[in-house]
Amino acid sequence: MSSSSRDGAARSAAGTGFPLLLRLAFRDLRGGRIGLGLVVLCLLVGVAAIAGVGGLRNALRDGIAGQRRAILGGDLSVDSTDPLPPEIGQALRDRGFRTTELVRLRSMLFAPDGGRMLVEVKAVDPAYPLVGALSLLPAMPLSRALEPRSATPGPASLAPQGGSRDPADGLGSSGGRSPSAATPPAGSDATDDARKTVGALGPKVEQGEQLPCLVAEPLILDRLHLRVGDVVRIGEQRFRLSAALAAQPDGVGVAALAPAVVLSRAVLEGTRLLAPGALATFAVRGALPDGAGMDDLRREREARAAAGMLQNRFPGQGLRLRDVRDADPGLERTIDQLGSFMTLIGLSALLLGGVGVGAGVSSWLESRRRTVAVLRCLGAPGRIAVGVPMLQVVGLCGIGICLGGVLGASLPPLLLRWFGSLLPLPPAAPAGWVLVRPVLLAMLFGALAAACFILPPLMRASRRSPLLLFRDQPATRTRGEALADGLAGLVPASLLVALAVATSPEPRFAAGFCVAVLLVLGTFRAAGGLLSVAAGWVSPRAGPVWLRLGLAALHRPGSVSGRLLLSFGAGLTVLATLALVERSIRAELLDQLPRGAPSFYFIDLQPDELDRFDAIVRATPGTGELRQMPSLRARVVSVDGVPAASVKATPDTAWALRGDRGLTIAPEAPAGTHLVAGGWWPRGYDGPPLLSVDAHIAAGWGVHVGSHIALSVLGREIGFRVESLRDVQWRSLQMNFAFVASPGLLSAAPHGMIATVATSKAPQTDAALLQAVTDALPNVTGIRVADVLDELSRLVHRMALALSVMGGVALLSGALVLATVLAADQRRRVREAAILRCLGATGPQLRRVWLAEFALLGCCCGLIAAAAGAALCFVVMRVALQTPWRLEGVALAATICGAVAIMLLSGLLALRPALRARPASLLRRA
Repeated sequence: MSSSSRDGAARSAAGTGFPLLLRLAFRDLRGGRIGLGLVVLCLLVGVAAIAGVGGLRNALRDGIAGQRRAILGGDLSVDSTDPLPPEIGQALRDRGFRTTELVRLRSMLFAPDGGRMLVEVKAVDPAYPLVGALSLLPAMPLSRALEPRSATPGPASLAPQGGSRDPADGLGSSGGRSPSAATPPAGSDATDDARKTVGALGPKVEQGEQLPCLVAEPLILDRLHLRVGDVVRIGEQRFRLSAALAAQPDGVGVAALAPAVVLSRAVLEGTRLLAPGALATFAVRGALPDGAGMDDLRREREARAAAGMLQNRFPGQGLRLRDVRDADPGLERTIDQLGSFMTLIGLSALLLGGVGVGAGVSSWLESRRRTVAVLRCLGAPGRIAVGVPMLQVVGLCGIGICLGGVLGASLPPLLLRWFGSLLPLPPAAPAGWVLVRPVLLAMLFGALAAACFILPPLMRASRRSPLLLFRDQPATRTRGEALADGLAGLVPASLLVALAVATSPEPRFAAGFCVAVLLVLGTFRAAGGLLSVAAGWVSPRAGPVWLRLGLAALHRPGSVSGRLLLSFGAGLTVLATLALVERSIRAELLDQLPRGAPSFYFIDLQPDELDRFDAIVRATPGTGELRQMPSLRARVVSVDGVPAASVKATPDTAWALRGDRGLTIAPEAPAGTHLVAGGWWPRGYDGPPLLSVDAHIAAGWGVHVGSHIALSVLGREIGFRVESLRDVQWRSLQMNFAFVASPGLLSAAPHGMIATVATSKAPQTDAALLQAVTDALPNVTGIRVADVLDELSRLVHRMALALSVMGGVALLSGALVLATVLAADQRRRVREAAILRCLGATGPQLRRVWLAEFALLGCCCGLIAAAAGAALCFVVMRVALQTPWRLEGVALAATICGAVAIMLLSGLLALRPALRARPASLLRRA
């Protein structure tokens, strides 16, 4: 073709512009779709995961925002571990607030048959609730449900005396209850002693006797086999169960170890649970009246002004003041952190999908090389020749991104409909910007991820000459061209990381996560190169021919072994990391008991009850070590003269500056104390107050031996000199305190006692001890450590299940990329099969060659994923969670075996067409 003809063709092509490109792209797309369907799926999965998680997180946050007043119980909440003076409520009423007073504490609820369980008691006044409403079954107002009523006469045992019924009536077994609700066998010494002790409470209800009422959560009714109308006991007070508590407005996000019961504040004194030193929380809540002009902004302003007034009028009271801005900051922080982590998991899945996009684009450009060559020979410039496949690729990536956005937008409503009952509060129905914003953000993530992987191959294709395209010769790149290709992918990759960090509630965590993902991807990329080099060195020395050919396939030019490792290994690493973290946390929780943790915590013991308590424990068979310590509540006022709110504490120790902390008095160092600095006060010390502080907390506050800490104890501010620092092992579940004070000034202060008891861990022994103690001492609350650990284990399992779903998304993305890479490599496999068949290779021989290749890839992929997962698990456990780390061999072995199996299965499925085809047809197709 002459130069003038080429110039004319070029001008003609340039003149037609985009319409011609679009027409050619649609026409050429009908010629084949190798790998492009998988490209769409790769982007769809990642975008849908990010959009779905973001929409669900926004729905939960909006649910909290729409119910802040109900969650808080009003516009302002005043909490303290000490009884609040009535002047606080009056001060709020003088400013136009409606007020209610309530008390929260833990105690034991006793069923008529002697069963019992730990409950969260909420004692309220007639004004409760100020905002929202309780839902009761059967439906009735709370005031009516708590009115005293006549008890049904009968032999129901109000004092839980384990032997008031015949053993055949189900007394000797737990009847499906938790171990804390079980009763010991009738006739045991402990039970007989307890029966004599509490017999004065009366064995049955008298005709027409008026009893106060309470309402209880359905879990209590289910575990203790109670019905509405039954008589139960809390402390030394009997109650009639009048309704089931279906929902309470201020029960969302409250960290409770037990289900709740609600009773009247007026009858709480009769339970004798509010003895000196009892672990209770007293609260006054205020709500501004609804009316014209009282919008949310004015409510917040009035609540802040009232909080400032209370702080000024009651400076030493140790008040915790909250308004609707921090109704439940812990719940919001948990939702943000979990949502951020799951979003980043989705982003890693999207990055994995990008690898598949790059493989699919490279394969598509390779299949369209003749089209590009013809256009270039006709005089079309590179941008025109490459514009056809580029429009096809960009269009299909856009389709994948848009479909992912649509799927992601539909996920939150479906998930809330299916699993909304498992959430801690009713979320807001996602609509409008709540749903659109995460979808748009996810689509932007998808566009940047696609650009990272499609720009380099497009740039390479635009530089290939027609001669190389026709002769199928490999392209060579100069250093400048290689640098330009790298920058083309680096720019969108940098924007992607910056966007992930900027939109995350935890920027440092997001940055660390992105670094970890890049390290994992780089590790697999480097491992692919090393595997290729190693295979090239070993293959000439291998024995059987099929093994030599399998090794040779890993290092020859154009091998996709690196991309196969990267695609599947990164997703497998995410799944392995999550599995190892979940197993480590579960093992850390469950393995605490064999290392000497107590079986029970008994709280609210009074000093004059210690002798009876000791006698009961020692008379119960199967009990072991008994430890007792005084217990007070204290609030940090200042550290070395700096107010607690202004102390520059590290993030992992700031919690000890907020709210009340445990404080005990010890004349000598408790058993197991390990001092890291300073010394203990001498026996019989009666001088100025001294303090022993947890060494980790002290380091976070900048405290050392000789520092001064002011604590508010029982409403009085007391200054302490730090005498020693202790290494406190909080995860040992032993009786640990952040602060231990010297005897003297605090010895005469009203306080309760906490005791721990070790048992044989047998359910029968634990049930017998719990019944014997709580029967004889109704005000004492027993907390079985194994039950707490079981509940924590269930929480960990539910969280691990959610994270495993996201890990499955990452693994699915890896599998899609694996399929994309295999599809992109299928033309070369077909050509190889044709050549080997012509040289006399049989089907079984070809299978052995490819099985050797994929088995080596799977083994290498599994080993690297297991090692990377273990390393990431170590970082999460030791750095993020600051807990011991252990290597789970079973999970690592499962990772390696699973990788080999999936890789072999994928290889066999992908290569079946090549094995079925005839050599002649293969050569023609090649």
